[in-house]
Amino acid sequence: MRKLFRIYAVQCEHSAELELPATDYELLDLMERLGLEPGQSPYLAIQEHLNPDYSYDYLLGYIPNPPNLFQLNALAKKLSELSRVEDMAAFEGLVGMEIKSGVLPVPVPRLIDFAHSTNCCHVAEDVDTDYKLGRFLAENDFIPEAEGLSDAAFELLNFAKIGREHREREGSVFTGFGYVEQHDPVMEVFKTLDLTPKTPNYTILAETFSGSRVEFPFPANEPMGTEPVRCVDCAAPALIGLSGGMEAVDLLARRLAGLEPTALATYKALLEVTECQDIQDAGQLMDTLDEYIFSPQYSSPVEVAKGELSVVLCEEDAATLLPHLNLYQYGQALIQKCGGAMTPYGLLEKKDAAPVISEQDQQKLNGMEMNW
Repeated sequence: MRKLFRIYAVQCEHSAELELPATDYELLDLMERLGLEPGQSPYLAIQEHLNPDYSYDYLLGYIPNPPNLFQLNALAKKLSELSRVEDMAAFEGLVGMEIKSGVLPVPVPRLIDFAHSTNCCHVAEDVDTDYKLGRFLAENDFIPEAEGLSDAAFELLNFAKIGREHREREGSVFTGFGYVEQHDPVMEVFKTLDLTPKTPNYTILAETFSGSRVEFPFPANEPMGTEPVRCVDCAAPALIGLSGGMEAVDLLARRLAGLEPTALATYKALLEVTECQDIQDAGQLMDTLDEYIFSPQYSSPVEVAKGELSVVLCEEDAATLLPHLNLYQYGQALIQKCGGAMTPYGLLEKKDAAPVISEQDQQKLNGMEMNW
């Protein structure tokens, strides 16, 4: 899927970035990082439009703020599937006609219906002025009065007036692709959609170099190829983009499927701090999970500091002291002391108190924390 929008999501003290459209695993992972309940949408801000070849940046000023995560993802997913110029033009035209009618901002469910209704429009590519529209209509026998005229008489027609009157009468619009006119009602698709992300049947979805997609774990007792594949979706999104042989990917997928939720969260945190770039290394990391302590309740150094103060001080003393402390720096000092690492999923420490990662990598993560 072509990524179209980058969003910034916030829920209480948690925050994260995500590119849309996102897979169900990516959405479920975001919900985990933000501490969301099933179906709960965080506060969103659209940071930027990502794909200049399929420009939908004009939408950014028309989408309600803040949008619903799952609705926005459904819209981005459908828009990413539109590859024909006629479809992209029709969608832009439907949006333009909606705005022309006085609807602003345009509800995302309505935009989803537009994205599914591109066949309800006529598109005349490169017709972008009333003059061009009038000439197009006359040349294609949409103007009965122009039929049978000599070439000289035809050229005397006021094409700009013909085009303007037709456009105003039909309520149609010009787009970046050309002229768009609606001929059928918009389909009401949104109300039939289930937007709740669901755990896929696979733990790893991979793609061969020829573009075929393979789900892992691979079905038992079926012949499996040996060609290399690249992970395009995964229960642990940090593995997306890694390549390996089918057997290695299948083994990792089976092990992922056997992890309990807490172990899976620990594994995802470990993948984050190690920045694993190899399928074989990813499998070896799974063998080390028992060496770590994972604390998902700590979302930032500030939370670590508050947690420590709640242990060493009574509630009254902690409440008195908190306003006078730099909790972020105190939390960082505690994390450094225990050799831990703050990840998007929570605090990761080693049971033997050894550093989870090198000092250089920890500094890099600390820089990331400032953006959470």
